Amino acid sequence: MPPHKPILSLTNTCIEWVLAWLCTRLNVQGSLKERLQQREYVTTHLTSNIRQRLINITFQKHMYKWSLSFKCLMLEVLGDTSTQCIDFTEGGYAYVDEVWQFYRSLNVTKIINLTRLGIVCKIRTESDKKYLPDINNTFYGAFNQMKNLRWVTLKGVANKTFLLTLGINCPHLEHLNVAQSPRIDDEAIANLIVRDTSSAESQRSVQVGVQHIPTNLCANSLKMICVSETNVTLASVGILLHFVPNLESFGGDIHAGSLCNVINDLHLKEGHKSFKLQELWDARILPQQASLLKVVCPQLTRLGTDASSLGSLEDLSSITSLTLSLYYQNFENDIYDYLLENGEKLKELILVDHINCYLDLSWLTELTPNLEHLEATVGLEEELEVLKWPSLKTARLTMESSRVLLAFLTNATEVRDLDITFVRAPYQETFECINDDLIICAVIEDGLKKIQKLKISECAIGLKGIDCLLLHCPDLCYLAPLAFWHGLYNQDLHSLMQRIKENNWQLKLIMRTDWEDGKELQEASKVP
Repeated sequence: MPPHKPILSLTNTCIEWVLAWLCTRLNVQGSLKERLQQREYVTTHLTSNIRQRLINITFQKHMYKWSLSFKCLMLEVLGDTSTQCIDFTEGGYAYVDEVWQFYRSLNVTKIINLTRLGIVCKIRTESDKKYLPDINNTFYGAFNQMKNLRWVTLKGVANKTFLLTLGINCPHLEHLNVAQSPRIDDEAIANLIVRDTSSAESQRSVQVGVQHIPTNLCANSLKMICVSETNVTLASVGILLHFVPNLESFGGDIHAGSLCNVINDLHLKEGHKSFKLQELWDARILPQQASLLKVVCPQLTRLGTDASSLGSLEDLSSITSLTLSLYYQNFENDIYDYLLENGEKLKELILVDHINCYLDLSWLTELTPNLEHLEATVGLEEELEVLKWPSLKTARLTMESSRVLLAFLTNATEVRDLDITFVRAPYQETFECINDDLIICAVIEDGLKKIQKLKISECAIGLKGIDCLLLHCPDLCYLAPLAFWHGLYNQDLHSLMQRIKENNWQLKLIMRTDWEDGKELQEASKVP
């Protein structure tokens, strides 16, 4: 049976009650005087750590459940100078007008002692870009006083003023994500890293990589900076590699060009220089570049590149996580050749745009015995043996045969999180082959015993198959998307919901996972 919902501690129970009470009170639009009275009452009677927990819960709620406008109302009641974390990056994104409202709430509550700040802005039109500078201008005053920031995401909204402020004021900054911000360029990066970029001489020094120019204190503390989809050039990449000694990751692709070329140029100019990079993304890696990375990036463990680079990667023995972009081409032989040499070291293999490249399941289990995470399209030749895969914990697979799925389920017996997409081959099986009988057969063969989250994009599983899962999978807590499980009927869904309620199961039934973003059946009282 699925796990039961734990009995909440008295503290957590009280927090839920207080949150529900606040939601009820704030749904009624009161006057400014009433709002101030609410704030005074809450800040007087709740300790700062309890209010911080309430803020965390509020901003983790997805935008489809609670709008940012409502979250800002909560923030204005709960937040003050003791608040240390405000991050809505996991709860979706905001539009320009909502970002302005968020800035306003931060100003009103005088929240200036943050260590973590997360903003994601979705720019829809050119008008949004036009008004964003004026909106950001309303936040500069409060932002200038935030000197304790360590983790900052300003996705879509960052500019050179923000980065200049971070460089001057935040000596402990470790994580900075300014991806998709059109106003981030080489000057903005220089503002972040170099202590004085006002003079032409300083600007020139940054561009040529002079050794002994003064840097801001954050240059020594930064470990991750993401500049994907910005207007930086390779000059900024060189500045970061040269002046940020503890840099571990760029957080994603550098769209300005080849990171390996910059590393090679720095190596040629400065002699033997090593970097602390643990993650690296580059579209194309040549053999000589891979050999250089082995020497100058000894801590490199995570690599993202095109599958066309596979022939160059044999010497990079430190890689344990590999992401390959296939661009819908077949690199099957190249992948096998790489796995023959390095497959035992891999713990994570992710194939992007892979639907035209089928990897044989029997080969994968033999060549990657220590793999823990897999994203790929898989197949299985007739009469080939599939070995047990006890290390695999999470998988996101595309397949076109129930035989392949059954072979996977009965051999990857430790898998916890499974996402299956069925693609019909011409004149072959349809999604109806993934049905109750397949689930029952897999369970009989000791498959799915450790499953916690099961997502199958489209299938014919019905109540009989789900009952089998409920009976034999003690850790099951997530099934999705049930709107596309064609063996289920309305009465089945209502019956399941009633059983979950009566047995106090910690089980989420998700109808859709696209635009509803994982909307739970519990919240949709009327099943379509």
